[in-house]
Amino acid sequence: MRISHRVGLVTLLGLSLLVVGTPQAGAQVVGRRSCIGIDACTGNTGDVGTKSCNGVDACLDNGGRIHNHACTGLNTCHNNSGDVKNGSCKGVDACHGNSGDLGTQSCAGEKACEGRSGDAGNGSCNGLEACFASSVSVGTGSCIGTVSCEFASGAIGNNSCHGVQACASNSGDVGTSSCKGKTACVDNIASVGTDSCIGVDACHSNKGTIGNNACKGYRACFGNTADIGPGQCNGDPIGGKGICEP
Repeated sequence: MRISHRVGLVTLLGLSLLVVGTPQAGAQVVGRRSCIGIDACTGNTGDVGTKSCNGVDACLDNGGRIHNHACTGLNTCHNNSGDVKNGSCKGVDACHGNSGDLGTQSCAGEKACEGRSGDAGNGSCNGLEACFASSVSVGTGSCIGTVSCEFASGAIGNNSCHGVQACASNSGDVGTSSCKGKTACVDNIASVGTDSCIGVDACHSNKGTIGNNACKGYRACFGNTADIGPGQCNGDPIGGKGICEP
């Protein structure tokens, strides 16, 4: 009788495993239609929402909370440790090695947030390598465009750094609605106020503090080394040089 009971118990346990399946390694909760792909959630320890972590190695060794419709693509959230909100981290290596918390609809594009630290607001860091290896907090709707904030280390406000390389390698703090235009604040090292540095190459390689509503126009304040007050250095180039360009 004892042997028959043991056999029955082993059979019951085997059937329960077949029904439930093997849980994802370390995961606390995995939503429906998630963790699809080779090693998609192998070594994952974070909760995963609905339709997330889909793709080869998508959330391999991830430790952050993944919300819904997020982390889709090859290697996209591999080794991520940040909280990833809905609809974020889409594309090859999009958030590979990211350690910052990410808002909704952010980090879309190949390597968009790979290797970055610092939090990012909703709708930010979108584009090829948009925030690649940056170590900065990024506001809502900022860092939009190819390598727009790559290697950036200065805090970036809302709705700023729009355009190809707009704030690439920037190390100065950037205010709201500033640094808009191709290479607008690339290699800038000084603080930029609100609604400033608007235009292609505006504030490129700038070294002086920029006040509010200043340095607007093509090459305005390009290579500038002086502090610029509010409302100054706005206009079109003169004699081939931007306003306040040395």
